Amino acid sequence: MKRPLATFYVAVAVAAATVGLVSWTTTTTTAARASQSEGTSMPPPASDAVIKLRGIDGKTYDIAEMKGNILLVSFGATWCSPCTTELRALEELKSEYRDKPVRFLWVSLDRREQLTDDGLRDFVHENKLSFPVLRDPTQLTFAQFSTRMRLPYVIFFDREGRLAAPRHTGMAQPELYKKIIRENLDKLLKTGGTDNADDAK
Repeated sequence: MKRPLATFYVAVAVAAATVGLVSWTTTTTTAARASQSEGTSMPPPASDAVIKLRGIDGKTYDIAEMKGNILLVSFGATWCSPCTTELRALEELKSEYRDKPVRFLWVSLDRREQLTDDGLRDFVHENKLSFPVLRDPTQLTFAQFSTRMRLPYVIFFDREGRLAAPRHTGMAQPELYKKIIRENLDKLLKTGGTDNADDAK
């Protein structure tokens, strides 16, 4: 009588382990996909995309006044570890494109009650950032482009100020990340046009 009971318990344990493995695999796969490009949350029509934010240098940055340049705008936060890695890659890319009509902007989503302007300046100084750093503490500007907080989140604008495809979410290995960004920037520099901003790479 003891043998069938023991067999039953073993079967239950195996079934539980299988369910756990399936759950872990599903979660891991979902997380991996989340670190790539976003294609589900819908950005606004290109004509409605507005970014007008104050930088920690005291200046107001309005992308409507930056036409003639390709714009890369990256949304991130100081508490986001992948964002810090991305910033180093963006600095290297900025150096590569210094002689081309490409501008880089980084938008901090840190809330003011969590991080003061002085705290953000310290972060910028520690990471030796040379491009403009803007603040979106209410996260309303970010909400135009995504309904989910997955960082870093990169968008592009063509020379006419139109939101361009694709958008990029997450941070891969630095060299792979830079390759993806280069492809997008070079495409915009070459064509000067924009694809459907709802598409994702």
